[in-house]
Amino acid sequence: MCVMMVEHRKGFTEGDNMKVYKIKGTTDDVTTCELCGRPELKGTVMLVSLDADGNEDGDVSYFGTSCAAKATGWTIREVKAGVKAAKDEARDRLRAERDAMWAAEREFLAGWYLTHYGTTDLHIAADRAGVSAVKLSGEAIHAYREVQRTAEPAPAEKLAEELEVAEELTVGYRETLVRVADAECVIRTEVGGKIRTSKQLETAHTNAVKAALIEMRRANLTAFKAAAEAAEEKSERVGRRWLEEKDAKRARAIVRRAERGTFHSHISPWATDLKPFPKVRFTDKVPVYLVEVAPGHYATAEAAEQLTLC
Repeated sequence: MCVMMVEHRKGFTEGDNMKVYKIKGTTDDVTTCELCGRPELKGTVMLVSLDADGNEDGDVSYFGTSCAAKATGWTIREVKAGVKAAKDEARDRLRAERDAMWAAEREFLAGWYLTHYGTTDLHIAADRAGVSAVKLSGEAIHAYREVQRTAEPAPAEKLAEELEVAEELTVGYRETLVRVADAECVIRTEVGGKIRTSKQLETAHTNAVKAALIEMRRANLTAFKAAAEAAEEKSERVGRRWLEEKDAKRARAIVRRAERGTFHSHISPWATDLKPFPKVRFTDKVPVYLVEVAPGHYATAEAAEQLTLC
């Protein structure tokens, strides 16, 4: 469901009175026009009439775009302009709320670093803590999430409205929880600076996640080596059975990737078999190695000889 709520007023003369309407937005929850009865529309325009004081006077009506223009006396272009204004205003409002949330989060993180490490700079705090900036930022974000969870939840109606309208927005950040062995951290990449498009955001976030994985793997290299040695000993103990030997091989591969900072390839071993066949080309030219055995029928010399013997 997608509902856009914003005022867009317009009036037309009905007898001696000016009847004023307000576009409350659009919705795909109601897909039948209440004026012409046409069903299975992509969405409907939400209209409500206003009294002389500008207050809503009556229930919301759901019309298709053309019927909304007929019912209000507007042009279709004016109806579409009102719908666009509703979407634009809702988008701007949610963007402002989102920016305020990000500002509050950044303020909390800066305060958290200052409280625990005496500075608001993440990298200086990480140096003082003796950990990576990725790990420390993950701890700070976890602390912020805990504060958010303990805070009073937003009203259900407001939360539902925000979720509905949020579908129209482009998310301005990417966040991934990375877990290696018993350690985990949150990787967050936001739009800003050189990151301006969705593609740049996806690329930057992917690189950040890979860098965090490499760093966390190297930090757990001792544990990986111990696991590989244990798997090798188990394989030796049971006479190198196929299953245990496979586990040992996998453990050794994990150690190698952690040492080299590489990742497992997810390319299928049957990728070459899955390639499409080459395009079939039709031609009127008969290859020189074929012999005509009947009008319009050709075969190789060996096949033609077998046919004559038969």
